[in-house]
Amino acid sequence: MELRHLKYFVVVAKELNFTRAAEKLYISQPALSRQIKDLEDELNVKLFIRKSGGLKLTEAGKLFLEQAKDILNRSQVAVQSLKAYGTNTDTPLIVGYIPTILQSFLGDALHRFGLAYPKVPLSLQEMSPHKQVEALRNSIIDIAFMGNPPNELDQEFIVKCVKTFPIVALLPDTHPLADHESIDLVELAKEKFIGMSEETFPGRNDRIRGTCNKAGFTPNLCLFADSHASMITLVTAGQGVAVMPKEAEALPHPRVMFMKLHHPLDYARSKAVWRKEKPSQSLENFLKILLEDQN
Repeated sequence: MELRHLKYFVVVAKELNFTRAAEKLYISQPALSRQIKDLEDELNVKLFIRKSGGLKLTEAGKLFLEQAKDILNRSQVAVQSLKAYGTNTDTPLIVGYIPTILQSFLGDALHRFGLAYPKVPLSLQEMSPHKQVEALRNSIIDIAFMGNPPNELDQEFIVKCVKTFPIVALLPDTHPLADHESIDLVELAKEKFIGMSEETFPGRNDRIRGTCNKAGFTPNLCLFADSHASMITLVTAGQGVAVMPKEAEALPHPRVMFMKLHHPLDYARSKAVWRKEKPSQSLENFLKILLEDQN
């Protein structure tokens, strides 16, 4: 699968007609149809229902559409960041992040930084918390945004809480409790819970257990996702329920309910992490903007 396949799919999904989509993409209609068929074969799923009057997205197609748009947008950001890095001699700011943070407070902070320091090139690298820690140690990134990192990182790095978000429950929209405005977490005590991979999100399952323990039960963690998007997809597929910070609601989540909890009222703390050495001027300026709301 290449980026062009995603671009073709997004245009076809918008037009719901191969002929019109082919005209916009400047390729032949048979070639476009073949590319979409190849994509479906690779994914082993039908993305479109083909009718005499045109096309209709399947449920899988709707889910994949949001993911494809996100990948294309992030690829454009990466290209723009690299171009800026190659044409600007100012010290770049290299930021590691998980996507839930980028789409909540980090995007706004980066926007304000860009306005204040337009000549400083930005490089954004989406990576798991585990990889962010390694990238910090090897000076590959300047600052990391990994959600709620393990407590032991305080000994090695500077760790600063930037934002708090309420913990919510994730339910498929077919769940018996999905039409409630809020629930007690203990109402899910008998459900299967989806956790996070310890390899990519170290310590996250301990926090999930801690939230459930406050509600009076130990969760049955049966599956482990390697990303927030994967966790949402597993909930969509009916493989279990989950808890995560409400900021993840910014991610695509068709057929998943982000359910407010009225007991326990628990919060996740999104933290910034950077090395204890003297920061570069770019990082120092960014930290002033990032932390100005904390003062």
